[in-house]
Amino acid sequence: MVRGPTDLLTTIPYVLGYHPQDSVVVVFVAGDGRLTCGLSIGQQAPDEFIIAESSTAAARADAHLACVVGYGPLSDRERIAGISDALNMAVTVAACLLVNDGRYYCLNDGCPCTPEHGAVLDFSSSVIAAEMTLRGRVALPSRDGFASFVEPDPDAQARTAAALSRVPQRLPDAVAVVHTCLDIASAGEQLSDEQAARLAMALSDNDGRSAAWRATTGESWQHDLWLDLARRVPERYAAAPANLAAWNAWRRSEPALAWAALSKAVQGEPDNTMSFLIGLVLTSGIDPATLPWPLRDGTDLEGLLP
Repeated sequence: MVRGPTDLLTTIPYVLGYHPQDSVVVVFVAGDGRLTCGLSIGQQAPDEFIIAESSTAAARADAHLACVVGYGPLSDRERIAGISDALNMAVTVAACLLVNDGRYYCLNDGCPCTPEHGAVLDFSSSVIAAEMTLRGRVALPSRDGFASFVEPDPDAQARTAAALSRVPQRLPDAVAVVHTCLDIASAGEQLSDEQAARLAMALSDNDGRSAAWRATTGESWQHDLWLDLARRVPERYAAAPANLAAWNAWRRSEPALAWAALSKAVQGEPDNTMSFLIGLVLTSGIDPATLPWPLRDGTDLEGLLP
């Protein structure tokens, strides 16, 4: 739960996964005070588009409150305040702030929480950053940094390819391989090249892939496992672990990383069903905490979306 502007502005980079720049950020607050989701739209977008997207996302998230934060020049004050006023027709806007050059300015009419020249944004005065770090959350300097999480490791790919040549093309029990590898990863160990190859082959099997999907719940060690595997396997095997990395990231409320991983999956296998379903979830604006979990065989994921 955030308390005051400093906590809010410290939390936003962890909600998005990166420190926003030159953008309008809208975050939503649930009835219990949790930040449930957020969206970041570039400054160049028309106001009408920002208001429409934010209003739709607020409805999908069943938001109790919203906070609007502009990251840009002081000349944007009136624009950000206007966006906030318009969004307030769809959901109550609890805070409207502008961040510029290490200071923040409250744009709520008559609010005395910041002086006219703004208040210094001191992240060290909030415990949020430490709490997020303990949870394994990161906030990259910019959105562009997420591409590095899924960049292939050529040396590791070569070793995994060599190991794959020794693995049967059809494993006798793909589900058992998946669970064995999950047990190894949950103990904090990195998979060997042979284990990574067997897991990659298991994920090429429908039953193995379904087992991994149902077992992926947002744990930190799963974040490490699926991103590691997506980087290590030859590109023709990368779609499944990249999808699972995207699913895990969404479960952890890390949308920017989820989109980066999903993009890698689609590049490797454009028409795969798992990417389509994950894409539906990412664009739905629903809170991960509201999804029935764990997923069971036969779950109609599309039917769960608003």
